[in-house]
Amino acid sequence: MIREDNLISFKPIKQLRASTEVGQQLKEAIFEGRYKAGEKLPSERELIDLFMVSRTVVREAIKILEASGLVEIRQGATGGAFVKQINFERISNACQDLLTMGKMSLPEIIQVRMLLEPQVARLAARNCTVEQAAKLQEASKHENDTLEYPTTVLLRSQVHFILAEICGNRCLEAIAKSLLLLLRQNTLSFEPPTDEIHPAGLHDKLIQAVVDGDEDKAEVEMRLHLIDFGFRVAEAEGKYKNCPVS
Repeated sequence: MIREDNLISFKPIKQLRASTEVGQQLKEAIFEGRYKAGEKLPSERELIDLFMVSRTVVREAIKILEASGLVEIRQGATGGAFVKQINFERISNACQDLLTMGKMSLPEIIQVRMLLEPQVARLAARNCTVEQAAKLQEASKHENDTLEYPTTVLLRSQVHFILAEICGNRCLEAIAKSLLLLLRQNTLSFEPPTDEIHPAGLHDKLIQAVVDGDEDKAEVEMRLHLIDFGFRVAEAEGKYKNCPVS
């Protein structure tokens, strides 16, 4: 017999809504690569048959995916739910709101980069293939193609995006790319002279270390690069952020 003073109060269990379960299974299929970016999900009729649920359940499930940013709904005869390219803008946008509200600063973002990206560089040096090395070197070669905004920011940050992809850790890749997008958005807001904030050639030693497979040197070179970049950003922010963009 169970004594009343030994009873623990639990919350009642709510039955999972069918639309939530359908949405979860479709989400898992997208994350597992069974439906790739740009591909169309099965039609409404097909999903009804696959899951043996009502049209209302399927439509609610698709709305869940759309709200999550995983699919976009296209109208017309060839329309339907299409898988979106999973990117890192949502994290960047959330951080951008914090920056705007004064809850986060650029130096703090760069500090996080200094904690994470040396490890990205180390892993990239460990995993870099001949093809990836060529991609890094090609990106470096084109860093000085233009000083015009916004292209100049893209060119000077491309090496970091590639390193994030090469590192092989999807969590690190997501965070690194999100921080890069966030810095890009803020740089565009006051457009400092590119050669002041990030002169061409700053990535040369880093790239060479990664291409050589020298993990220790790659980590050190990334840290030195980000320390230098942090000083440059702080200086440029003070000089140009409150000046009107011409």
